[in-house]
Formats: sequence, structure tokens, C-alpha cells
Amino acid sequence: MSSKLFLNLYWHMHQPDYRDLTTGEYVLPWTYLHAIKDYSDMAYHLEENPKARVTFNFVPILLEQLEDYAQQFVQDDIRDPLLALLKKSDLDDISRSQCELIVQSCFKAHHEKMLSPFPHYQRLLHIYQLVQPMLLEHDFHYLSAQYKADLLVWYHLAWCGESLRRENHVVQKLMAKGVMFTLEERQQLYSEIGNTIQGLIPRYQKLMQSGQIEISTTPYYHPILPLLLDFASTKDAMPDAPLPRNLRYEGGAVRAQAHVEHAKQYHTRLFGMSPNGMWPAEGAVSHAALSLLAQQGVKWAATGQGVLANSLLKSKLSAENRYEYLYQPYRVTNGKDDIICFFRDDIL
Repeated sequence: MSSKLFLNLYWHMHQPDYRDLTTGEYVLPWTYLHAIKDYSDMAYHLEENPKARVTFNFVPILLEQLEDYAQQFVQDDIRDPLLALLKKSDLDDISRSQCELIVQSCFKAHHEKMLSPFPHYQRLLHIYQLVQPMLLEHDFHYLSAQYKADLLVWYHLAWCGESLRRENHVVQKLMAKGVMFTLEERQQLYSEIGNTIQGLIPRYQKLMQSGQIEISTTPYYHPILPLLLDFASTKDAMPDAPLPRNLRYEGGAVRAQAHVEHAKQYHTRLFGMSPNGMWPAEGAVSHAALSLLAQQGVKWAATGQGVLANSLLKSKLSAENRYEYLYQPYRVTNGKDDIICFFRDDIL
């Protein structure tokens, strides 16, 4: 007789902070590009399959940047230089560094999956490869405004997820046209990117409220909790690692608690309820770190398979067959507060 297989799909959504904290300007575009590709597609697949049940972990710094981008569109004050160039009215009237940014950035895509499938985008690359040997270091401004316009549009079209390509008429229209994009068309694409980013958090909130997904969080600024609490915890994973003279980070316990509290408060503001689960930054856990999470009301945490295997070996228990130890929850307690731990199948 067959038995049911209970599979927990847990998607970890994380981007570091790409902002220059002195100017607020984004130095890399990966947050908004992944927003219109992966984060939008994941929500779409769940909306199209309402019986699916999964868990997401959204790192606070990623959510903070998504909120920031959404607000930039509302205020029409874009602090991402590449995104701002997409809607720039006159691409002849830009600096040499902006020209260089377009050319250097807009071929940064997985060529096999994101460039080669689109002949018009491929043609732009071939043109660049043809003239590039003749360009001196600062000669990018000799490329025509139309070339730069088409390159900006195709780069963003290639980053649009499958859901946008299937459902969004602006994206479909531009992909069908392929060349000679106008300012109006660039601005239309810019607006659709804004609509997608502005709708992301509400879409995930709706999926959570329906019971289709659970959303967990991570300590706010991605600290390695075990090290904040005790440098000696390093020895649990790396017995031969050198340690600082001071075995404790001054004020580390207070800071660790603040990261957890801040993450919970921010999550509650965005999604309307406190998170039950947490993925510690880099999957780093220790007994002290898990105790802290339990004390802060976190019900469960998750990390990698290797952490569990090392713990079992240290306890002189067998860790040879993952089927015997991996696929079950573990209760961790400090005698007063409990937390449930799940461990990822690293092979799967």
C-alpha cells in the first residue's frame, strides 16, 4: 500500500542591500530585475495553482528594497541609474559614463536562456561585438540613441518573467515589434515594471491570507546570530578555526535580540501578522541562537542538512543514512522555551 509523501517546498528569497547608503542610489539592479522575473513568476504560479502549498522566506532587506522601488515609481524619482535610463527622453543627451553603463550592463544576462532565444537581442550583441574592437575606452557615446534604446528595452524584456510574457500586453507587443522602440514604448515598459513591483508585496500578502503560503523571515540585517552571541560557537563547525582574543562580541546579545525583534515588527507591518518561522542568516544556528529565537516567540526555524549531520556526529549518533534522521522535525529546548527545527535536504 502506497503512503503519502509530505514535501515542504521552502523558497528563500534574498538579496543584499545594493544601495549606496550615503546617496540612496542603487549601484546594482538585481533587486528590481529579480522582482519582474522570479518573484513575480512565483506568485503567478501559485495564483494559477490554488491547491499548491509552499513556504517563502523573505529577507527584510529585500522587502525593504522592494518597498523602496515601489515608492520611487509613485514619486517618479528613480534612484537606479539603469532603470532611469529606460525612460530617459533623449538618449543622445547622456554622459559617457551613462553610455558605458548601458552597454556594460545590458548584456549581463544568461546568454543561453535570456539572450539567444531572442533574435533581435542577439543582433544587438552581434553589432556590439563587431564594433567593440574599434571602440576606445570612452567611445560608447558614438553608439546611436536608437541602438541604446533598443538595447535597454531588450534587456528589460529578457528579464521579464514568463508570467509577464504570457499575460502582459505591453510586453507582448514590444517583443513582437522587436526593433526601433520609441520613447513612448520605453515609457510604457517602464510603467509596467513599476506596476509589477508595486503589486508584489500585496500579492504575497493575499496568498498568505488565503492560507496558501506561509511567509517566514530572517534577522533584520542578516547577522550571523551564533557569532553575535558567542565567538566560540565557531568551533562547532570549524574546530581548527582561529578565534579573536575576546570570546564575545561586545553587546552582541542585545544586538542579536534587536535584529530578531526588528525583523518580526517589519514583517508584521507588511503582512499583518507576526511570523511563526525564521531562516537564520546563512543558515547559521547554535543552541544559544535557537534559544534566543524561542524566547522571542519564533515557533520554528530551518537550516541545512549539514548542520544536523554535524550535530548528530558530535553527539556520537549515526548520520550515515539521511532517510533515518533528516525527514523529521526536531524540538530544541533550553528547559523553558522550545522551538521546532527543520533541516533541508541539500541534495534535493
